[in-house]
Amino acid sequence: MGSIAKLGAAADQICILPRGTSGGDVQRLYRAARRLQKVPLTSLAASRLAEGVRSGDASLLLTGAGGPPELPFGETDGPLGVAVLARALHQGLGARPYLISEERNLGPLRAVLEAMGADYPLLAFPCGEEEAGYRFLEELQPRAIISVEKLGPNPKGVVHDMRGRDVSALHASVRGLFDGAKDRDILTVAVGDRGNEVGFGHLFGPHVRPPLRSGQCRCPCRGSIGCDIRADALVVSSISNWGAYGVVTCLQALTGHRLLHTPQEEAAMLKAILHAGARDGVTHTATLTVDGSDLSVQQAVVTLLGSVH
Repeated sequence: MGSIAKLGAAADQICILPRGTSGGDVQRLYRAARRLQKVPLTSLAASRLAEGVRSGDASLLLTGAGGPPELPFGETDGPLGVAVLARALHQGLGARPYLISEERNLGPLRAVLEAMGADYPLLAFPCGEEEAGYRFLEELQPRAIISVEKLGPNPKGVVHDMRGRDVSALHASVRGLFDGAKDRDILTVAVGDRGNEVGFGHLFGPHVRPPLRSGQCRCPCRGSIGCDIRADALVVSSISNWGAYGVVTCLQALTGHRLLHTPQEEAAMLKAILHAGARDGVTHTATLTVDGSDLSVQQAVVTLLGSVH
């Protein structure tokens, strides 16, 4: 195993640290993704980005999970990950990042960027407008599309939250964007933690045994919550932010630039996004937590990733 793969293996293990009763599904999803892709997930994604993105290239970074009434301005998982990854692509590869999400999430995203001293374009992805994805491709001509905690549809076209509820009307329709990317040979990278996010299509096809035990929906479609949109590289982590941080850890090894943020920046970003209205996606509370894990855990993961060489 090469040095970047060894680093990726260590980063992967940090990113899938067990988290309470939900850890079983994450572990199964990780093992399935690792078997399919054959190499550590974080280093695979970082290597593909380093190979495919050049200075001046546009990169689209998507997030968006959680919506009204419980989460009217989105959740704390996802925005921090895309912000840190956007800065890494800009500083490490010279890319031009564009952050894209539903309109309600743009205020919290802006707050996170300000907390880390970054300023990148924010674009609204309208709900229910499949053609919006094609417009992004035509207007921005990206070389990479990266999603972090971006909900996507199952094979029946229904978007589910982690509780199995149909939330399609509250979320942007991203299938056109990813179909268009495949047609144009644009690199796609996805980070997720529960299987209902973009990128898990490799694990939820018609001939694949679903690796989710808690994946049944609670809506009339009677399908799985698993998203069937594929990505060229899929990263599975216990919290999606962590997977994005793991990719950044590997990117900094590949580029020789210090790209991973600090534990102090993690705290500043989390405080900023809460002040802007985002909430914990699991507890729906305005607390310094991400998916039920408190700030000290988030900072510990950043510290551990920062120690990987």
